[in-house]
Amino acid sequence: MEAIYLLTIIAVLTPLFGAFASLLLKKWQMIRDVFGVLTIGISAIMSIAVFIMFEEPGSLDFWWFNFIWPSNLSVGFYLDGLSVMMLLIVSILSMLIAFFSLEYMGGDKYKDRYWFFMQLFVSGMLLLVVAHDMVLLFAGWEIVGLCSCFLIAHHFMKEGEEGKKPALSGIKALIMTGIGDIGLLVFLAWLFYQTNSLLIPRTEINGSNAVMSIFLILAPLSKSAQFPLQSWLSSGDTIDIDAMQGPTTVSALIHAATMVKAGVYLVARFTPAWNEKVFYVLLMVLAGISCVGAAFGALVTTDLKRVLAYSTISQLSYMFLALSMREGEVGLSAGELHLFSHAIFKALLFLSAGAIIHSVAEERDIKKMGGLRTELPWIYWFMLIGVLGLMGIPFITNGGYSKELIIGTALENGYWFVFVITVLTALLTALYSTRMFLMIFHGKNRGAHVHKPKWIMRTTLGILAFLVVFTGFTVEGVFSDFLENNEKSFGNPFHINGAALGSALGAVVLGIVIAYLLYGKGQTEVAIFEQNKVLRALRTFVAEGFYIDHLYNLVIVKPAFWIGKQLSYLKTGKINWNMIFGSLVSIGVLVITVVIV
Repeated sequence: MEAIYLLTIIAVLTPLFGAFASLLLKKWQMIRDVFGVLTIGISAIMSIAVFIMFEEPGSLDFWWFNFIWPSNLSVGFYLDGLSVMMLLIVSILSMLIAFFSLEYMGGDKYKDRYWFFMQLFVSGMLLLVVAHDMVLLFAGWEIVGLCSCFLIAHHFMKEGEEGKKPALSGIKALIMTGIGDIGLLVFLAWLFYQTNSLLIPRTEINGSNAVMSIFLILAPLSKSAQFPLQSWLSSGDTIDIDAMQGPTTVSALIHAATMVKAGVYLVARFTPAWNEKVFYVLLMVLAGISCVGAAFGALVTTDLKRVLAYSTISQLSYMFLALSMREGEVGLSAGELHLFSHAIFKALLFLSAGAIIHSVAEERDIKKMGGLRTELPWIYWFMLIGVLGLMGIPFITNGGYSKELIIGTALENGYWFVFVITVLTALLTALYSTRMFLMIFHGKNRGAHVHKPKWIMRTTLGILAFLVVFTGFTVEGVFSDFLENNEKSFGNPFHINGAALGSALGAVVLGIVIAYLLYGKGQTEVAIFEQNKVLRALRTFVAEGFYIDHLYNLVIVKPAFWIGKQLSYLKTGKINWNMIFGSLVSIGVLVITVVIV
């Protein structure tokens, strides 16, 4: 076995081993916590070694099912430019988030559960990105979904609303992403039927059709929280049942290294093989709606974590818009590069938010902050770098390179819908980012009592801030060559279009100026929205997540509970009757499914 594949196996399995081993260390809490960081750290070291050693795409089939399946049906790992890049992103960022957790989660009573699911989460995501076959791909996909549910619901043991909301949020995430799980499972079953192989195809799939495109698109839409399945990640302000109920370290993990990136990875992985036009048209339209809608959501909410959650949805849409540009696969490299950039600056932003929230007694409302620049000077500068990365400031941050690459690709290849959406969103991103930053750090303190974070948090943020700037300078010289030379699908030349750069930079500057005029003197409200009934109603509409959750409750949740209540009358307490009834229902569903298929 080649050394690079042995390192890959160690990278994937070490956090899995650590998850179960940490349960044995519950009596030695400090050892358990450090052990959790070390296992993910070992995975990061192995991933760096794989990145250094990687030269050309290849595969490793490490287990054969000859005793059941024909020999061509095997499971294993596959290394190419995309999977190696994802190994690097997932392991390094997860290690930094785990290190940050040592201080952030210091007083938590349920760290045994936290460290178990944290390590299992990382292992599942690593398994997903290196899978050579549908079995391991789907296994990693499901592990990630399950772990996100328990981590989002981490505080369910608290009393009252403080426990109820996290519990419901975890269940909501599991159910809504489960819609995509069903779609992916159907697509993979069809793919196995078409190819008679478990391996993920690397060349064009014969027999592609619109129906399978619908099933396939459900997976990234739900996992990456795109319209209309976005509300599990960030809901309306009054609903307040979403992924933000989890610890902020979990939010950083979900948004930067795992979970929501899985949807983007899935599309990128299948792009060279899946050429059904309806898939990419749908992806482009839905991503366009998500991109602008989520940016407006970030502009009106006052919950710090929710601003960043809406931002994630919008930035994921950038990636999907890039991947939807199918003319010669021109957007593939740009989308994957922005995935890389976004992972780093979003980890910095969420952990900065975690440090702020931790420092102001768990307060998340930015209207109640203000003036924290003097109290938290280190966090001020670190978060400023993250905000500049989010805005896409060129020549300084990695986001400035990858975001302008998407805009330039759209302009050069005539994708005017993508070009307009991305430039408009660049303006909105600069506007809500500046608004958030000014309301937190500038003006007067509006009542927040501050205690400063210690060295662990500051060190982690410093490393991430360095990476945002460093990768901005080196991404063209290192990653562009790495991606282009090692995988045919990364064929887009890495250069910046002058017109696109001017458009994006102009939009960003305009957004910053508008935000400063509206919030630069410590304002928390815009007078025109307070005085005008129509504009006030529009702001409420957006702040409520466009009432999507309210619609789901009306047409899906309440009817489902009503049906469940009616069916409950069939429970007689007699186990034989219940088993017979359940069997009849299952047979009926199976017959209907067979007839439809």
